[in-house]
Amino acid sequence: MTGVASFVLLVVVGALCSLDTVSVAQAMVSRPIVSATLGAAALGRPWEGLVVGAVLELFALETLPFGASRYPEWGSAGVVAGATFVAGGIDVPGSLALAILAGLGTAWIGSTSMVWHRKLVAKVAGDLRDDLAAGSAAAVTRLHITGIASDLWRGGVVTATGLVAAVAVTSHILEAWRLAYGPSVAVPVIVAVAVGMSATFRAAKGTRGAGWFLLAGAAAGAGVLGVRP
Repeated sequence: MTGVASFVLLVVVGALCSLDTVSVAQAMVSRPIVSATLGAAALGRPWEGLVVGAVLELFALETLPFGASRYPEWGSAGVVAGATFVAGGIDVPGSLALAILAGLGTAWIGSTSMVWHRKLVAKVAGDLRDDLAAGSAAAVTRLHITGIASDLWRGGVVTATGLVAAVAVTSHILEAWRLAYGPSVAVPVIVAVAVGMSATFRAAKGTRGAGWFLLAGAAAGAGVLGVRP
């Protein structure tokens, strides 16, 4: 990362991606394959973001965001992971693994912050209970604006925290990294694929022939890799 301007831009992108998770749009911009690409694109390297986002997406398949359940917040996490991968260097051993770790850590922080955000919105709603029950448009507007502003602030703080932590340790960890480039890429990808396949199978196991479809998809993917020049 280079300079304050890049940092501020990443924080803004992370905040907006976080906002898409629940409060506004839910247009899938918060999916890590998108948010990581946007985070890296903010630094001029979108393809690096797409790579790390694709790996993070396999972990995100484990997430079932419904109701009041607690789940990772992938919008800010993807931005942090994409920026960390660019900062580390796509050809540097350990860079992908560190970017994935930064993304997973930020997703966990985001999960905790969403609980605080929900408590704040619930408190504001409680304070406005009588006005809301009376059908006050002003009260409804105030509640919505408070929720959106709180979530935007939350996403920005989470993104900034993840970026600062990643910047602080990236160079030190990569300098001490001992695994060669191949294993450095293979290990996080294999773990992510295992998690993603498990999540996919659990979600689809009620469908007749789901296991066979999963195996056919895996075989097709392996075939595509095999015929690459």
